[in-house]
Amino acid sequence: MSSAVRDRAAADTAVDPQGPASTAPAAATWREALRIPVLAWAVSRIIVVGTVLIGTAWLGHHGPAGDPSVYHALLPLGSWDAGWYFDIARHGYAHDTGAITTIQTNLAFFPMLPLILRVGLALGVNGFAWGFAVTNLAFMGALVAVHAITRVRFGQAMADRTAWCLALAPPAVYASMVYTDGITLALAAAAGYAALRQRWLLAGLAGAGAALMRPPGLIVALLVALIAVMEVDVTWRDRLRHAALGAVPGVLAVATFFAWMQAARGSWRLPMVAERAWRRPPLNVHIFSAIWSSSYDIVARPIQRRWPDFLHWTTWSADARDLIFAILLLALVAWLWRSEGTWRSPWAAYATVAVLFPFGGGGVGSMTRYSLIAFPLIWPVAAWAARGSRARGPALAAVAVVVMIALSLQLQYAAP
Repeated sequence: MSSAVRDRAAADTAVDPQGPASTAPAAATWREALRIPVLAWAVSRIIVVGTVLIGTAWLGHHGPAGDPSVYHALLPLGSWDAGWYFDIARHGYAHDTGAITTIQTNLAFFPMLPLILRVGLALGVNGFAWGFAVTNLAFMGALVAVHAITRVRFGQAMADRTAWCLALAPPAVYASMVYTDGITLALAAAAGYAALRQRWLLAGLAGAGAALMRPPGLIVALLVALIAVMEVDVTWRDRLRHAALGAVPGVLAVATFFAWMQAARGSWRLPMVAERAWRRPPLNVHIFSAIWSSSYDIVARPIQRRWPDFLHWTTWSADARDLIFAILLLALVAWLWRSEGTWRSPWAAYATVAVLFPFGGGGVGSMTRYSLIAFPLIWPVAAWAARGSRARGPALAAVAVVVMIALSLQLQYAAP
């Protein structure tokens, strides 16, 4: 290989540790910006939705029924926690707060997705059809935004690979559900791209939307603030002003929601307290014991005197899934830091916090789904897929598709 070819390959996979590229590539046409992300999105959604349709007809759905608007053939994509979001959209937050630590209530959920669903209901649209369309289109927007960020940082070829890798990443299965994850990812990527383009207020508004989706969405404000303080050729005063424009809207949005909860339901802490009914303790140093405690539980359960019944077995399979992905995510975090090559990378810092945040409850439940927001973790995977044998990329894609199919089928009987 000539030195010129090696230089081009290195430039394609190198990481700019400072965040924004000092010399961005020429602006892409709208066709270049959309072609690969939309194609990758379409292939990915065909795999997920097609598998769910086949799985429902073949296995039946063994989870909760969900909202009445959910089509039977797509029940796995509109049940589980989606039922709580529909409940808030139709009836508002619960008024009975006397036993929220022991009885599951909708007070544990943030308001943005219910507001989106409420818009569809107000328009007279089928609630599930509206939510399904919004979440799936949001994932397409996320792919477009991540593609744009990657193109600015690493170039066109790396951006195309990243779009495919993210679209086929197993956690992307959950972006087709009427859940917050696909929309939160879209808002996080939009905020990151707006920050790269120095559109700080726009980045802040996207971060505010992410913060109102679910608690980890507030981490998006951290990403925007870190990109701002890593700016070059500007004064510290400007850096701090940009960081405030990008981060404060998210903080204010969450503060407003808590203030409303205090005024309307009597305590601003209700969303956190309500989590205990799901056996999730408050965030604390359990972050250091999550892997150990979850590993012990998963290993010990099958070798107990009596094999668990079907319900407990399906819960075990979901826990095993999340433990495997939790370990993989920690490895990807280390890989990303090494790829970035500096402790000053806002992208690596953001991905690290996004991965570690769920560990604070002392377990790894739903880690597979939660990881979707940590989109910078896909960059070292995309770079690795381009190195070595030409068969590496297709082999990685084949493994990813098999896992996506397995996770899509698992939705028939195990919570995401």
